[in-house]
Amino acid sequence: MAPADDIVFYDIASKQPLTTFGPNPWKTRLALNFKGLPYKTQWVQMPDISKVREELGIPANRTLPDGTPYHTLPAMNDNGTLVGDSFEIALHLDAAHPNTPRLFRPNTYGLTAAFNAYVDGIFTKHVGLSTKMPFDAAVEEEVMAIFAKRAGVEKLDDVQPSEEERKSLLSTFESALGELAKAYQHTGGTTDWIWRPNGTDQAQRQRPPAGRKGTEIQLDGDEFVYADFIVGAWLKMMEGSIPDNEWQLVRGWHGGIWGRLVDALEPLTVMR
Repeated sequence: MAPADDIVFYDIASKQPLTTFGPNPWKTRLALNFKGLPYKTQWVQMPDISKVREELGIPANRTLPDGTPYHTLPAMNDNGTLVGDSFEIALHLDAAHPNTPRLFRPNTYGLTAAFNAYVDGIFTKHVGLSTKMPFDAAVEEEVMAIFAKRAGVEKLDDVQPSEEERKSLLSTFESALGELAKAYQHTGGTTDWIWRPNGTDQAQRQRPPAGRKGTEIQLDGDEFVYADFIVGAWLKMMEGSIPDNEWQLVRGWHGGIWGRLVDALEPLTVMR
């Protein structure tokens, strides 16, 4: 059991060694480690998530297309305060622990919520690339059935991308991340990147504003905030779930920003 003053962080159990692999649990782990708060991880097998949340009294935070409640993790017990959504957890941590590094800069909650939805949309559209999730073999068959139900198919093999579809997914993923990379350079307009076929003319390409080098790995300022962890969390999921050769491609896209970001977040990925 965790000491009374420790936060209990409910994360999805992987195969051994136990490690975070889902994007939303990654958001919470990065946030907790950034704030330096004492916490203990309670690992939960995926088939047991509904039972654990129901026993804690935390309602489902999503709904499947057929109306079935959809229980997910992370969840958190902060000395009796129960929270069951990654964004809500981040808001709670800043409010309940004001003397730790801030996850949100003043008056950025709505902007960060919109950014969270935007980034989730990019990666969710390309989650078909994730073909080697580190599930515990003891429950993998049951987990596959859960994912098949969520996808509305009899078995996941029915929705696995072909080789040509995979190439197309990688291409659109590169383009989507190229648009996201504009935010890091503070060049968020409509012109295309030079790597795009028939893209923007050299003379019309956007340039970072004065004082912005265009190679930064923080969205704003010199310190990480929760918005950075949103992107980092999804990259960490991809790092652990797509073939190594494809991950090396992703790391090098757009001047290598994604690889540099993941490397910089490494001190915040400790498992506790």
